[in-house]
Amino acid sequence: MITPAEIKLNNSIIFGTFFRNVESEDGKIVYRGDTAICRNDIYFPDVIDFLDNKYKNTSKVNVVMHACSDGEEAYSFLSVLLAQLKEKAAKFLPLDARDIDLNHLRLAKRGIYNITKSEYEIANESLNGNFYMFFEPMPSLGSKDPRLKYTKTVKVEHSLKSLVKFKQADIIEDVKHMDLKNTILFARNFWPYLPTNRVVELADLLSEKADNSFTLIIGDYDRVIVDLLRDKGFVEIAENIFEKPKNLEYDSRIYDYEYNSIY
Repeated sequence: MITPAEIKLNNSIIFGTFFRNVESEDGKIVYRGDTAICRNDIYFPDVIDFLDNKYKNTSKVNVVMHACSDGEEAYSFLSVLLAQLKEKAAKFLPLDARDIDLNHLRLAKRGIYNITKSEYEIANESLNGNFYMFFEPMPSLGSKDPRLKYTKTVKVEHSLKSLVKFKQADIIEDVKHMDLKNTILFARNFWPYLPTNRVVELADLLSEKADNSFTLIIGDYDRVIVDLLRDKGFVEIAENIFEKPKNLEYDSRIYDYEYNSIY
């Protein structure tokens, strides 16, 4: 049994805070961070292939993204979902994106971002060359930080923005009132920032309420909690993707990291 003291939380992890500024319309720095369009620690086309297969016989799937920050990951996932699944994406809509920080949510609802050349290239590849179907080019907002070399400013296309519902919420209080059946919960890259007792409380809540129709997706920065999730009955069936199987002993799906496949 894993105890709170055994969870090695690295509270010094900062998401590359010197790499990225998020600025207001008048160019003032609102905060620094490393949230990006199509982050390089998750390849959404593969994730969506998995989710499409898992929920192929389900008529409605709830998608909730906690710690959505300034909305870039929410818009990234949604744009790739629409590009990849087309009409089949309807059952995953709308996307509920939540964060505790009202400043982040204001930026998310605005939906205007400076992006680097590499961000654009990763996103455009994920979208099969259709980046500008979902993100409109606009005059550059520029940046006052010489370490940052932005190449484009883009605005989220209106119809895409309308498919995301942003809301302020604390994840633990939110999960207490959530029905996790046929639910995908993105809870990525924030676990190390929570106090240890809240990490355990959240893991307990998810374990108590989840069934095998629930999917939990964490981030690379959250690998410190993998043993805890396993102790709570979750199985990692793909990299950073967890389920709560009906019967752990007879769940035969094992993730092969070398060959990047489920068998």
